[in-house]
Amino acid sequence: MSILHRSHKIAALSVASVLLASACTSDHERSKPSLFKQNRLILGMKNDQPGTSVVDHYKRSGFEVQVAYHLTRAEGFVPKQLAFNDTPSEDRVLAVKDNRVDLMIATFSINDERLSDINFAGSYLVTKQGFLLRKDGPSFKTPEEFNGRPVCTWPGTTSEVVLRSQYSDIINVSGNDAQDCINKLKSGKVVAVSTDQIILYGFAQLDEEVTVSTVTIGSPNNYGVGISKDYPGDCKEIAAKIAEYVTSSDWQNDLIAAFPELQKGDQWKQFQPMPQQIKCHDKPSK
Repeated sequence: MSILHRSHKIAALSVASVLLASACTSDHERSKPSLFKQNRLILGMKNDQPGTSVVDHYKRSGFEVQVAYHLTRAEGFVPKQLAFNDTPSEDRVLAVKDNRVDLMIATFSINDERLSDINFAGSYLVTKQGFLLRKDGPSFKTPEEFNGRPVCTWPGTTSEVVLRSQYSDIINVSGNDAQDCINKLKSGKVVAVSTDQIILYGFAQLDEEVTVSTVTIGSPNNYGVGISKDYPGDCKEIAAKIAEYVTSSDWQNDLIAAFPELQKGDQWKQFQPMPQQIKCHDKPSK
């Protein structure tokens, strides 16, 4: 073998070795050690949504808080090993993607746009998009009756996207957050607040001036636990724990405890996901 030919062969082998090492590194980075091997978990949650997740006088309560405790307990964690990161709607995806939180449990709807960046385990709750009205204001029977009228949503929510893209005849007024929208409603600046019905029920049960409309729009939203794509095994494991939880009496009891009104007429059943909806969602459907 000539020196020149031998040199070319060595160079080719070196390039192949580098490419193989690079591929292995990439695979390793995409599947890091389990989150549940840590001594502490950081959970992204909302702090301003009564019924689902709210902080009042340093006490955290709501249905999603119970979801968080149930799922982390199933993974061997006790409450003192949990740290909570209050996360606004518009920051949820990035907080998971940047690994600032380990799990995001924050009325976080599973959709294709978000699945391009992160994974979801779930669904642990399904809800339609609805409207919150003033009790002393006009009543609405159909979505078309909102046309030409101001309705408040806030950034980073699927509700805002649905209203702007599918119901453009409705005047979409942007609020800073849910409470800001409710303040606009009570002051008469808008005729309704639109977001997921389960969130609206939480606000309505604490405020006698508002009520949840029977009108709904859009497709049902499925809430999932947001998790980085670096942990596909953990996503599947959490999904399995969610399936056990949702089909148990614990799920029903936790939901009714957070939303007592839903016990009437078994209204809670409309928010219970079907078993086939519960899995690790790791890629867009399209």
